[in-house]
Amino acid sequence: MVTRNTKQKEFVLNNLKNRYDHPSSQKLYDDAKKQGIEIGKVSIYRILNNLVKEGLVCKIVTKDNVAHFDFVRKNHIHLVCNNCNRIFDKNFDNDEKLTKLINDFNISMQDVILYGICKDCKQTINSSKQ
Repeated sequence: MVTRNTKQKEFVLNNLKNRYDHPSSQKLYDDAKKQGIEIGKVSIYRILNNLVKEGLVCKIVTKDNVAHFDFVRKNHIHLVCNNCNRIFDKNFDNDEKLTKLINDFNISMQDVILYGICKDCKQTINSSKQ
């Protein structure tokens, strides 16, 4: 499914291309308002979901059930902390086994999300047990 290009779609896509913090649709709506762009929350969410279907954006849902979005870039996966809900990018360019697997496979879309506990939360949990 390919949606037509509109100023609103262009704003959403360019906003995501220029950031690495995995914003929610609410954050994108707030950015649009700050920039004086006329767009509704429902329109942003619809555009985001269409971009996900097109394979240009991936959707990451955290444990608190908030959807975050990221422009699809090569050679990285997402790590989501189930404790603090932060999302981390992990590059795998230096992982020879994974790189070989990927090079031997014709990838049409990438969307790898691993859930667990981040290093900071693990330290906090361990220190509270002592």
